[in-house]
Amino acid sequence: MAEANIGSDRCVLAQSSSNPQIRSAPVPATALKRTLYRAARNARNPRRFVDARRIRAEFVQRILGGDAAALTRYESELRATGLRDHLLERGREHKEAVERSGKQFSLGAIGYAEGAYLYTIVRTLRPRVAVETGVANGFSTAFLLQALHANGEGHLHSIDLPREVGRAYEPGTFYEGEGRAGIPPGSEPGWLIPAELRSRWTLILGRSQDELPPLLERLSSIDFFMHDSEHSFDCMWFEFDAAWPRLSERGVLVADDVNANEAFARFTREQSREPLQLARGMALLTR
Repeated sequence: MAEANIGSDRCVLAQSSSNPQIRSAPVPATALKRTLYRAARNARNPRRFVDARRIRAEFVQRILGGDAAALTRYESELRATGLRDHLLERGREHKEAVERSGKQFSLGAIGYAEGAYLYTIVRTLRPRVAVETGVANGFSTAFLLQALHANGEGHLHSIDLPREVGRAYEPGTFYEGEGRAGIPPGSEPGWLIPAELRSRWTLILGRSQDELPPLLERLSSIDFFMHDSEHSFDCMWFEFDAAWPRLSERGVLVADDVNANEAFARFTREQSREPLQLARGMALLTR
């Protein structure tokens, strides 16, 4: 096991003199372009638009007690951090690295709407101890850490078995299921996370099957858990079964790619909980 408290210098990301958290409003042309893009996308897929509105309404009701204005405030707060633009810029760097390698890998990026929901959950719940499996390039992790930074309290412990683009691994090292996010050659998981967010982060390298039980034993109780590692039935079930008893009374369990297999649906039924959908493949359970 390799474990380190990620402070500032272990990041392979070269920091420029500009602060990725600079608060600046988008230029009107950019904002208009995004608005037109969303309108065209919704026109092409009205079902997607309807689903998004339903998910938003249910999220507001169950997480924010019906306070839609609170979600709008958190979304505005998140936009002001500049995190979205930072992730887009670093994501382009990843794409270029993948193209140079000639390999086919997933970026492992969640949608901005899901990121905003994760941010809002953490801002609302204010977890003191959070655990995440699966980091890859660090998109989801960045939203979680941005929320902890805004809260001014809490710590995120992440477990990840990194896979570098273009590097050869022994057969069986990774789950050969649907997709697999890769990180650029020579980098480490979460390389695109802004340096100023890393003081509330501990990264553990290894398989969740090996590293999650001792981590949970050390932490005793957690307030937030997110699965985004190997999306096999066995791994997902293992993580849910291990983390659920450790969740505090107000704890939340989030899972990505819940439609990869029956693990999440079956676990939900066994715990007699009603899941809350955050996206087509992301959902949560409250303790």
